[in-house]
Amino acid sequence: MIAYLITSDAIGSQDPELGRLLMRNFFLKLLSASVKPSHLLFLERGVQLLLPDSPALDALKILAAEMNTELLACQTCLDYYGIKEKIAVGKISNMPEIIETLHEAEKVIRL
Repeated sequence: MIAYLITSDAIGSQDPELGRLLMRNFFLKLLSASVKPSHLLFLERGVQLLLPDSPALDALKILAAEMNTELLACQTCLDYYGIKEKIAVGKISNMPEIIETLHEAEKVIRL
């Protein structure tokens, strides 16, 4: 079981526009990777990747629907940004479930 911990809507911190492009490309390439993650855990600004206008949304929908990757969104983070009712993919989760997933994972990769 491999889990990705996603805490931002971008990869890197130097150039936000480039970082969002890199994040989109990451998820697109993950679709064709030989090993797929079992879980994608979205915290902090990472939850914004689940919104309808996210450039990564199409790839995330495919990972969830066709690749059986579970997408868990932190409820506290969604509430903080006021977007809980707006996410287009994924399951609203809580910290105990996220912690349990992290503990069960053989490998956790943070983006």
